[in-house]
Amino acid sequence: MQQLQSQRVILQDILDAKERRAQMQAELRSYYRASVVSITVNMPGNVKYNDDTVTLVYKALNAVRTSIKNSGFILLEERIYYCYTGPAALIAVRGDARILKSIAVVIEEEHAYSRLLDIDVFDEIGQQINRQNQGLPVRKCLVCAEAAVNCMREKRHSPEEVLKAVGKMMLDHRTEQAGCLPKEIEIIAGTALEAMLFEAACAPAPGLVDRFNSGAHDDMDIFTFIRSSSALVPAMQRCAMAAWNHSGPKEELLPILRYIGTGAEKAMFEATEGINTQKGLLFLLGIVVAAAGLAVKERPGNLLVETILANVAGICSGIVASDLEILKNQLPSRQLSAGERLYLSYGTVGIRGEVEKGLPSVANVGLPTLHDALSKGLSLNDALIQTLLSLMAETEDTTILNRHDYSVLKSVQLEAKHLMKLGGMVTKAGKREIALLDQSYAKRRISPGGSADLLAVTYFLYAIEKSLKV
Repeated sequence: MQQLQSQRVILQDILDAKERRAQMQAELRSYYRASVVSITVNMPGNVKYNDDTVTLVYKALNAVRTSIKNSGFILLEERIYYCYTGPAALIAVRGDARILKSIAVVIEEEHAYSRLLDIDVFDEIGQQINRQNQGLPVRKCLVCAEAAVNCMREKRHSPEEVLKAVGKMMLDHRTEQAGCLPKEIEIIAGTALEAMLFEAACAPAPGLVDRFNSGAHDDMDIFTFIRSSSALVPAMQRCAMAAWNHSGPKEELLPILRYIGTGAEKAMFEATEGINTQKGLLFLLGIVVAAAGLAVKERPGNLLVETILANVAGICSGIVASDLEILKNQLPSRQLSAGERLYLSYGTVGIRGEVEKGLPSVANVGLPTLHDALSKGLSLNDALIQTLLSLMAETEDTTILNRHDYSVLKSVQLEAKHLMKLGGMVTKAGKREIALLDQSYAKRRISPGGSADLLAVTYFLYAIEKSLKV
């Protein structure tokens, strides 16, 4: 290792190493007749092999392995080799090379230091799959957010600027490896956990799991939610950190967040032994914490919540068209999700429509209700239930719609509006009716899970504003 680190690289060494990789790729393609993924590190300077480049290759390799498994592809063979021109990994994969390239791009874009990774994909006949032909974002410059090819062609940055930028990337990488996160990211992730737990614990929450009962659910209780929420904390950190490190258009964050969410969903199911507790909240809160990561980096002053909601809309720009409207012309080969089925059946855009618009239900209903309830002296528990009712009264809850139909959804909205007119958690009559409604929904198997997810986000925004005075 020490000998490899001390060797300096010249251009001919790099060309020779590239030729060796090409030969090994050809061997793998010839033997397996399959796609090949190549992982190397684009490290400026004449020393290419060190602890950092080895760690980056292994981190990328683990990410590729996970994505191959999640995509249902077959990993056929791995080859890892160490050379003073830099470590490299080659993977033969039985799977669509175009999908593999999309996976590679997400990994290359997840962190600022991920720009140092070169994850190339070749199909079974040896043709390299490039970003442009797949409509994927172009590679960013190591120094700025512009297209790398333009900066290289015009020689916009000096070698010293490039090395300085790479040094900062590697410092961020080492800091993350050591388990250290920026203070703001720790606060965001901790607040996300608090929001998930408070939403699950507040009671009586009609039809929902709370600290007193399981509502309309026979397969989970408050402890299931505690395990699930704890399992999702690393994903919340990663989503916030991905945003903290992001440069370029905000919508390019969404595939990275979805990639993080894929692993988090698996962790959730492992923690709950297969029970879907918070899949919807994982999607929603993951986007919101990323939006918060962007906001604290931007230092918006007294407009933190407004900036977070604007960032949510920016990250999710065009999501309804790309995820739902496209279904009118072409259905995917996989099984449709609940949200996709509801869109085709009822035309409802669900949580995708909410995030694309910057969560108007949270901004116009949830947050004002929570602030008002607390200003009237309600306990946090009662204020959260009051906020839940206000969201149930106004939102098109797709969890209810998926379990039942539009008539049940409308009845839930009317019942929630009636309770709010009674005063909700402010009055004895309101509290009594809420307790009765909880019993009724448990019997009727009605669970306003979509409203519960929006409640968690509402509390997150309320709490993060208090925690991050900027």
